[in-house]
Amino acid sequence: MAAEDLDPVYGPVYREALDYAAKLHRRQFRKTAEGVEPTVPYLAHLLEVSALVWLGGGDETQAIAGLLHDALEDQGPHTSPRKLQKKFGPDVRRIVEACTDGAPGAVRDESTWLERKVSHLAELYSVDSDALVVIAADKVSNARAILDDDAIAPGEVWARFNAPRQAIAWYYDEASTALALRLPDNVVTLRALRLASLLADSAGGTDLRSCYSAMTDDEYEAVLRPLADAKAAAY
Repeated sequence: MAAEDLDPVYGPVYREALDYAAKLHRRQFRKTAEGVEPTVPYLAHLLEVSALVWLGGGDETQAIAGLLHDALEDQGPHTSPRKLQKKFGPDVRRIVEACTDGAPGAVRDESTWLERKVSHLAELYSVDSDALVVIAADKVSNARAILDDDAIAPGEVWARFNAPRQAIAWYYDEASTALALRLPDNVVTLRALRLASLLADSAGGTDLRSCYSAMTDDEYEAVLRPLADAKAAAY
């Protein structure tokens, strides 16, 4: 059978989402180490996430959400949940919102990092199941990029983040643990687990408490309580 006689493996909405993602992120690069000129268009990350969603057994709606998973977080002034729903449907909107780190336009710096990450990790234990493969794909893409950059310029990659290196490794370790519970035996989850282990080695461990030694024990436990409660409910 000739190729032109085969049914398309993805539809026009996927192509529309690809065009929309390319337009939204057209001025954005992937992060690099301080002082290093960025050269990789952000679209490369979105394509990688979408590809991983397909590899993890996701459907077209989930793959579209993979293309758009950072639309609200990074391009909030140029789009909105309502626009995403109008263009791509309520399921894409819901999955993209589940992938978003904090509210669109929220402050994302060192002062909010731990609370934001704890909130996101806690949500992994209850988020809709169809969002999990997209979230897992995003974690895999980001963890791979960190390790690749660290291999090229050892130690320099960590300066791009709003948290110490062991806190970053802790975050990926916790995320992969949640994914292993909620999305077991999925190829993307298995990659997340392997990469989290490599990140922990690269960072010298996952000792979160030492990263926030200025906090009292009560303050530290209060910040982590939503995650502890989510784990207790899940297990």
